[in-house]
Amino acid sequence: MLLPLLRYSLLAAGLLLSPSLLAQVPAGEAPPAPPRNLLKIAPLGWVHGQLPFSTESRISYEQVLGGRSSLGVSGSYLGTNYPFSFIGSFALSTAISSAITLSGHPAAVWTDAKVRTRGYRYQLQYRYYLTRKRQAPEGLYLGPNVSYAQADYRVSFPDFNTSFLITQKNTNYNLLIGYQTVLGRHLVIDVFTGLDRRDKDTRIYDRNGSHLTTMPKGTKAKISSGLNLGWAF
Repeated sequence: MLLPLLRYSLLAAGLLLSPSLLAQVPAGEAPPAPPRNLLKIAPLGWVHGQLPFSTESRISYEQVLGGRSSLGVSGSYLGTNYPFSFIGSFALSTAISSAITLSGHPAAVWTDAKVRTRGYRYQLQYRYYLTRKRQAPEGLYLGPNVSYAQADYRVSFPDFNTSFLITQKNTNYNLLIGYQTVLGRHLVIDVFTGLDRRDKDTRIYDRNGSHLTTMPKGTKAKISSGLNLGWAF
C-alpha cells in the first residue's frame, strides 16, 4: 500500500515540475518569434531638430536581418521652431538696431526680424545587438549611422523691405550605442547616444539668389542622443 502511494506521489511531483507545464506557452509549442519590423517616431524632434531653429518630424523603419542585426532608414521634415526662432529673431533685431544706433540714427532703437525654416533629413543605420539573452530587435546595440540634412532659413526685415536666405547642409557620420526594448508584443522604446563627425556647409544668398558669403564650417565633432517610440510587428 505504501509503495503504490509513493509511486503516485513521485509521478505527481514530476508532472508539476515539468518545464512544459511551467512555461508560458503550451507544451509542444515554440515561444512567439521576435518581431521583424518596427515603425518609430522621434517625439523629442518636435521640440528641437538636429539643425538650429528647426523642428523635426521623423518616421523610421527598422528591418531585422538576423538574430543579431538590423537595418534602418528614416526620413524627416524640418520646419520652423517658433520658440527658438523667436530667440534668433530677437538677437538679429537687437544686433541690427544697435548697428543703426551706432551709425548715427539714435531714433532707431528696434527693427523687426523674422526667421522661417524648411528642410529635410535622411538617415541610414546598421545595428548589431550585443545582448546574448535576447535577439534583435531587443537589447543593447552598437552601429554606424549616416545622415544628410538640408535646411533653408528665410530671414526677413519688414521695416527695410528686404530679406536673405541661409542654406545649411549637414552630412553626419555617427557611431551610436543604445538600448531598445519591446514592451508586450508591440510597444517599442529606443534610447541612444553616440559620437558624430559633422561636415557642415552654410551659405548666405541675397533676396535675388546671388551668393554673398560662405560661413566657417565650425567644429566637426559632436555628441548625439535621442529617443524613439514605435510599434513592432
